[in-house]
Amino acid sequence: MYDTEMKLNHQILQFLEFQVQALLPSSEERKETSSVTDENQDSPEVIIPEMMLSLLVQYLSGLKAINCLLNRGYVSQTRGIFQTLGDDYEDIIFLSLPSQEGVVSPLHQSYLNNSADDSCSNPVNRREIRNMIRRAKKINQNVFQLHSNQQVFQVLRTQGAKHSSVDVAIDLHRHFAYKAILLAVLTAKVSENMEVMRACLNYRAHLEMIAPNAVEFKMPEPRRHQPITAAPRVAAITP
Repeated sequence: MYDTEMKLNHQILQFLEFQVQALLPSSEERKETSSVTDENQDSPEVIIPEMMLSLLVQYLSGLKAINCLLNRGYVSQTRGIFQTLGDDYEDIIFLSLPSQEGVVSPLHQSYLNNSADDSCSNPVNRREIRNMIRRAKKINQNVFQLHSNQQVFQVLRTQGAKHSSVDVAIDLHRHFAYKAILLAVLTAKVSENMEVMRACLNYRAHLEMIAPNAVEFKMPEPRRHQPITAAPRVAAITP
């Protein structure tokens, strides 16, 4: 139904799937990894790249799920998935910081411990993750912009007409697909896969030229309701 509007979104996803396949370890690399001692396997240097790649795969799965829902007209059902994508986006940026800054912070260690323990009832505070990303000196804040998940719920609300909400969801899907390219750059950088990193950077530059609306998603302004004023009452004139 929305194939024409979603055409570029499909192209971005196809490109990303190919790059993610290139990031997945080959059978030979898996054999080499299995020969590493248990102590090294538990080190952040080994765990973090694997976790970033796992989150990136999950992120792409979310994009494909949204794609299916939009093609069938189920716009409101995409909101929860968009929220999950926002969390995954922040987590991948957060996990890239130790590689770029050379320090595994206590917050990162807590995140890794909680991820390894499914029964953990004290997850890392998302506000702390966002604050660390904003303070990071190695992250270009103009490129890796964060936004509140609450905004996602706001822009997907029906804005007076059903088609307007669909248009917003398609644009937002394209923007999250663009963000996936940025996440692939970070994941490839941490994994030291320069070939994938260069391919993603080149595609990002290409996308910025042909689809600037994907690079910078502008939140629709909420409709302003005109205040309702009571009609002035005129006193009846009696003879």
